Amino acid sequence: MAGLKSRSSTDGKPAPTKRPARTAKARSPYQRAQRDRGADTRAQLIEAALDVFGRLGFEGASTREIAKAAGVNLAAIAYHFGGKEALYLAVAEHVAGSIAARIGATIVAVGAPTSIADAGAARDALGRLIETLIDVMLGAAEAQCWARFIVREQMQPTAAFDVIYRFMNGAAEVATRLVAVALGQAEAAETRLRVIAMFGQVLIFRVAHALVLRSMQWREIGDTERAMIRRIVLDQIDAILTTGRSPGEGK
Repeated sequence: MAGLKSRSSTDGKPAPTKRPARTAKARSPYQRAQRDRGADTRAQLIEAALDVFGRLGFEGASTREIAKAAGVNLAAIAYHFGGKEALYLAVAEHVAGSIAARIGATIVAVGAPTSIADAGAARDALGRLIETLIDVMLGAAEAQCWARFIVREQMQPTAAFDVIYRFMNGAAEVATRLVAVALGQAEAAETRLRVIAMFGQVLIFRVAHALVLRSMQWREIGDTERAMIRRIVLDQIDAILTTGRSPGEGK
């Protein structure tokens, strides 16, 4: 007869019937809906907190204001994060993760061995990295909120700065290696300073957004304006690399 059968043991007693392995109980539609609502609430709190923390700072922001901005009950912060400090760190993770999701692939690509095969390849790779930074920091809708949060952490670092720094330093390490190869020099303190200057060429247009618009009499930084900024920044970076060459190099 087909199916599961009892097996005889050596003492003549029937062996216990082998039962099929238990499978995890499928979630009910109600449980799935609860899980989805919980994820939505968590995301809403992080987005609201990013804006409030960016405008008011950690000390100035209240959990009540964040909950109100997110459109959720105040108790949701304690439920999902345990408190204000953990929510602040979650916002830092969100900022770092959001930027990484947009430029991470480029960092990996320009960090590949082919990108440091020679000075020309390194310069091209560095250019791609800077172009990507410009497109993300000046083109992404959320970039203004990221910048406010990051600038506050630069001025008054907290535990959240470690989260931001891990990502920023990863990008800087790759750029430093590219600059060293492009200049035909060993990595040194000056090389890292050059990279910081290069990144500053990009970030100033986000951090000083209002100044840029007023000075240029622009209503926004759209595709046309971003293309102009990209060209100017790349020219400036080329100048940094040119002045950084050893005497007689490239002649």
